[in-house]
Amino acid sequence: MSGVPEVVDLTKVAPVPWAWVDERVYAAIRGCSVKVLQRERRLNIGCPFRRINGTTIRYRMGDITVFLESQPGGGGGAAGPDNQTRSRPGRPPKSST
Repeated sequence: MSGVPEVVDLTKVAPVPWAWVDERVYAAIRGCSVKVLQRERRLNIGCPFRRINGTTIRYRMGDITVFLESQPGGGGGAAGPDNQTRSRPGRPPKSST
């Protein structure tokens, strides 16, 4: 296996809620890696899925839509003022006294 992710053409995914997609397509929709999805399945969090023949994983487009809409926005600029100082781990800075 190479470290280069495989390109997924999302224009070929059927835009209907009953369509089933594999984990590569779902990872492309979410913008994450397949490893993230595997970890979420192992921890029983994330989008509902179906296991086919014991190994193949499929996600339903309707479940993906509902799951993504239920997640908080995150990363937006409307969360709070930008001029707040954030504490960082480690030793505090020296004071000039």
